[in-house]
Amino acid sequence: MINRLILPFVTLLIFYSESLFVMLFPDVEFADQRILVPHFLIIFILFICGFFQYRTALIYAFIFGFMFDIFYTEINGIYLVFFPFVVFLTHAMMKVLHNNLFVFGIIVLVNLTVLEFLVYQINVIIQRTDMTLIQFADSRLWPTLALNAVFYIVFSYPFKLFLQRKQKQLLED
Repeated sequence: MINRLILPFVTLLIFYSESLFVMLFPDVEFADQRILVPHFLIIFILFICGFFQYRTALIYAFIFGFMFDIFYTEINGIYLVFFPFVVFLTHAMMKVLHNNLFVFGIIVLVNLTVLEFLVYQINVIIQRTDMTLIQFADSRLWPTLALNAVFYIVFSYPFKLFLQRKQKQLLED
C-alpha cells in the first residue's frame, strides 16, 4: 500500500518545490530583467512518461495541470491542456529516439520550449502581455531553459533510478 503512494507523494513534493523555489529566490532577476521559471513538475512528469508508464504520466499531467492552473495561474485550462500535450509529444519522440539520459534531456528541453511558447502565445492572444517574440526569448525562454537544464542535470539520474525501481516493482506485482 505504501509503495503505491510514493509516486504521487514525490510528484506532489515536486509540485510544491516550484513554489518553494520561487519563495526562496523571490525576484530572481539578473542582467536586464531576466525571468527564471521553474518547470520541475513537468520535467518529473516527463520522466514518468519516459522511464515508467505513459498512461500514468498522462493522468498525472491532467491532474497536476489542473492543480497548477488553480494554484498558480489566473486562466484555468492552460496547463490542463498543455501538460498532457507535452507528455504526448515526449511519448511520440521517445518512440523514435533512443531512451538514454542525454537524448531524453534534449527532448525535455525541446518540450519545455514548446510549453513556454504555447503559454506565451495564449498570453499574446488574450492580451496579457505586450512582449515581442524576441523579448520573450531573451528575457524568459533562455533563462528558463538554463534553470531547468541545471535541474535536469542534477536530478536526472536519481529520477531515472527511482522510476526504474518503481517499474521493476510494478512488474513483480
